[in-house]
Amino acid sequence: MTVTISATELIARLGEPGLVLVDARSQEEWKQATLPGAIFVNVYDYFVPESTEQGYAGMAAGAARAFREAGLDQAKTVVWFEEETGMRSPRGLWFQELLGLEGGLILDGGLQAWVKANCTLAPGEGAAVDITHGAGPAPEGWRPELALTREALLHPDQDLQIFDVRRATEFDGSFAHDCCARGGRIPGALFEFYEDMLRDGKYRPAEEIRAGALAAGLDPDKPVVTYCHRGARAATALYGLRLAGFRDVGIFVGSWHEWAADETLPMETGAAV
Repeated sequence: MTVTISATELIARLGEPGLVLVDARSQEEWKQATLPGAIFVNVYDYFVPESTEQGYAGMAAGAARAFREAGLDQAKTVVWFEEETGMRSPRGLWFQELLGLEGGLILDGGLQAWVKANCTLAPGEGAAVDITHGAGPAPEGWRPELALTREALLHPDQDLQIFDVRRATEFDGSFAHDCCARGGRIPGALFEFYEDMLRDGKYRPAEEIRAGALAAGLDPDKPVVTYCHRGARAATALYGLRLAGFRDVGIFVGSWHEWAADETLPMETGAAV
């Protein structure tokens, strides 16, 4: 599956009708220096209030509003980028796919790959757009299968593979973010740190990502749900798995931040068995 575009490939497509570049870094970084003509959309700071059907409908409604404001709903090709390939540009692409919009790509290597290709930067100009929660119904054509609910993880289908892509210390419970009520993991979760799918600021070759996923215990023929602390690293892992040939992958958007807040939900700690 085509998920990424190289700086060289992007250079060859500049000026193509309907091509939009989206900077997913901070607004300050965008204003200072970005790819010429790139707009800014804040896809990173959004937290879903709850990973339920209603919560996800509001998330999709808010994302649709932001995409309309940015003109992305009319774009033919959207290229998401950040400093290097990390957790922001994949999340932008995931929101685009969630809305049922095609033509999204990640600039592999990000802004640094652009600079290494001897391309210039320019200050970001125009309105900045943030994804915020919406009050209305989910937009027509959105793809709820890309966002698995808390209920789906609490009572998973027997084939569903839960994939934790945080740091090892987050997985075993020895570290918890200040905003998390407790440290640990969702019971039965498999583990691989999301950065192990990357090398030198880009995605590793597909065969290497696949080998790592298989070593983590994943079956490419069964569905996977990824999660992290707040749903961003999970998007990086989702597209890594897509590159490696996994087809049925979604995200538990509330991730550990939400799961940890409900003390009635089960959890595990310690090293993986």
